[in-house]
Amino acid sequence: MAGRIILGILLALALLLAALLTVPVKLRFSYEDGAPQLWVRYGPVRRQIFPAPEKEEKSSSKKEKTKKKKKPSKKKKENPAKKKAGINREQILYTLEKLPPILGRALRRTGRSIRVQPLKVHVLVAGRDPADTALLYGQLEAALHGALPLLERAVWIKEQDIRLFLDFSVREADVIADVGVSLRPGSLVWIALRAGGSLLKWFLGFRKLASPPPKEADGKPDQTANEENSEHEAV
Repeated sequence: MAGRIILGILLALALLLAALLTVPVKLRFSYEDGAPQLWVRYGPVRRQIFPAPEKEEKSSSKKEKTKKKKKPSKKKKENPAKKKAGINREQILYTLEKLPPILGRALRRTGRSIRVQPLKVHVLVAGRDPADTALLYGQLEAALHGALPLLERAVWIKEQDIRLFLDFSVREADVIADVGVSLRPGSLVWIALRAGGSLLKWFLGFRKLASPPPKEADGKPDQTANEENSEHEAV
């Protein structure tokens, strides 16, 4: 009797695990204005993975109590919004070199079970040197025409919108991306085993190559202004 109960429990757990494995995992990645975001959805559960969501604030009643206890303090100056770093030439070249082999390993044996919807990538190719900018644009065009047909044969793609824009009047490149991927948990585990470490390494290297955001003025005269004032006083 006990053996039948244990066998029934194990069978129920096996059926539950099989049902969970049939539910697809949906990943949604977006990049705009230098801010990457990654969302994961499994069934009705949806959670933001990157950047990490901020902790929920305490209830309003607790806030009011703490406000009453605290003494009034001087108002602090509001900090200006930080400018985010943009995409530069080194990041684009690094991605062209490192990412295609990683994706090739990740899609091996699991490609046709993966659905990509949407696939929106808009790249603004720009730089300080017009010759280097034109060369980079040509490299991106060649890589796109070579890799896109292979990707279309490897995975199922819908709502595809990939564009390249060349602009010599802008000094910094930029990217707008919105990519959704749906795959089975088994395929996700396989990809993590095959290329998870390489993808993480590529992402860390990509962030390391990011250009620092432009510094804002602190209200103090800069060096050039000081030099101009000294020259004016001398005259």
